[in-house]
Amino acid sequence: MFARTTAVAKIAARSIRPAATGSRLVHTEKAMAEKGIVLPAYQDAVWSYVKGQWDGNNLYIGDHVGQYKDAEGNMVTERGFVGEMEGSTVSEERATELAEQATLRILSTISHYLDGDLDRVDQVIKVVGIVKGDSDFIGHGKVINGASNLLVDALGDRGRHARTCTGAGSLPAAVTVDIIVRCKPKA
Repeated sequence: MFARTTAVAKIAARSIRPAATGSRLVHTEKAMAEKGIVLPAYQDAVWSYVKGQWDGNNLYIGDHVGQYKDAEGNMVTERGFVGEMEGSTVSEERATELAEQATLRILSTISHYLDGDLDRVDQVIKVVGIVKGDSDFIGHGKVINGASNLLVDALGDRGRHARTCTGAGSLPAAVTVDIIVRCKPKA
């Protein structure tokens, strides 16, 4: 089991369960709760796209970015470059926390598309992680480990996946970390 960062644990503790689960608590969600992993509320898409799309027996989950709740309970998207160069505003450690937060939101979205039942996840197939880093930043994999570790911590071996990590000089809305997932639900 990986060590969760204090900031992420505090943020997760303040999060609420997705409405789709109601009072039902299935095995995966119960095990997650015992580990202190609590999903934030599902957030629907803002524009003319959807958060997830079915292709046969695969569920593709689109972009999820690192967000946190501020003191007033508002969702805040963290923006900035990761690295040590002048002008970089986000540490590698903070970017890892953002990858974890994005993945909590991904799990909430998966739960939404699976009617509140993460037991239905057969396997996470692929994770794509994009980090907005300065030109000298090389720790993309370490940052995206936040997402990979959380998936395995939440889903066990069903969370193990193939992965692509890459960097970008810019991301939409100037976000720092962007995570995309493909999973295979049980038939």
